[in-house]
Amino acid sequence: MKKFFIFYMTALVAMCGLNSCSDDCNHNFIEHDYSQELVGTWTCFDPEKDFSEALAIKADGSMEITGVRGSDYYETKGIIRVENNKVTYAHENGEKVEGRFEMVAGESFSMIFDEEPALRYTYHYCANDLSDEIVGMWITPSDGESWMVTEVFHDNGKTDYSFGYPLDEDEANDYKVVGDLLFYVFPDGIIEGWESYAYAYRLAYTPATAGLSDMMTMTTYLGMDNEIIVGSTSSYRVKQNLSLAEKSYDYSNLYLTDVKGKDQDINFWGYTMNLANMDGSGIDKMLKSILFHIEFPDANTLSYTYSLGTNKETYSAPIEVEGNKFTVKMSQRVPTLKDVVFYAFQSADDSQMHLYLNRDAFVNFYTNMQAMLMIVENPQFDITDAVAIDAIYNNISDAVESINLGIIMK
Repeated sequence: MKKFFIFYMTALVAMCGLNSCSDDCNHNFIEHDYSQELVGTWTCFDPEKDFSEALAIKADGSMEITGVRGSDYYETKGIIRVENNKVTYAHENGEKVEGRFEMVAGESFSMIFDEEPALRYTYHYCANDLSDEIVGMWITPSDGESWMVTEVFHDNGKTDYSFGYPLDEDEANDYKVVGDLLFYVFPDGIIEGWESYAYAYRLAYTPATAGLSDMMTMTTYLGMDNEIIVGSTSSYRVKQNLSLAEKSYDYSNLYLTDVKGKDQDINFWGYTMNLANMDGSGIDKMLKSILFHIEFPDANTLSYTYSLGTNKETYSAPIEVEGNKFTVKMSQRVPTLKDVVFYAFQSADDSQMHLYLNRDAFVNFYTNMQAMLMIVENPQFDITDAVAIDAIYNNISDAVESINLGIIMK
């Protein structure tokens, strides 16, 4: 059978050769029309070439171009033409290149330019534009070494961001989203030695599912010492204004950054911590052991609940809420106690709350917790004694130089 198949194919080829003058064997090349298949948004994200670009192509081949090459950002118009699998790509400033064209319809196309070595630029089709999805507040949780990043994307093309909180609105930058590419443009002078600076992220967006918030994975690259470093982070959408009434949360875990202080052992609810080598494990064990719980009976009240042995204690205090900040007014319950400022972030479905304490908030939080513990351990302790409370406060304040504490509640 195999020999018969080979004989048949050989005969077929010979017949075509003998009839080379027939109409079937003497036709013109039929060009494929790519004009409709190219319509839409296409993005190229190529760290190896230090290049990212988005093309919004119309049916007539005209296009709007947004890109970053190196640190240079550009927005321009152009035109793309494909004839006989040859592509012509031109900017409105007259720059034009020609090369070979390859396409996987609905997925990607490539432009290959004859250089040494040959250059290939591959663009992927974006069915969904993420410019609307990105608007809002996002947090990138701590990785254990750096503090979390908080960022708000406004619908006017401006973004505010900070490491930690509150946001530094004086450091607003420009951004633009085309397809699945996010372009940042920094103003002149923000980076010493640069007149301006820009870079790009590739975005992967996952809508919220049960128990989770919207997630945005952002991949970028940075050229350093003749090396391209690629990195990804995952950010989660949070509410820009707190919705606290009738919500309750249990302690889950924490993260610490920028911890500096005296080489001195300090007792925190039975756990020893030392600011010179503190990793957060002691506070984590303490909060888990006491079953630390918070709830908001209404929008103006916070209740702490914790367990010590067989004793379950609850302590409530009024709060003041402003945006993502709430202040626990402990001094209104007991004048000697300290007011504590929390910056808080709730997931879109309220399943999580992240609490952020800076150095001053941490010192006040510690003071109040220690004072409440002393009441349980020693019923004779007078929590209204300002001297006794100040002694707790001064002890921790003298020991802590800096700290950022994030508490995750679920």
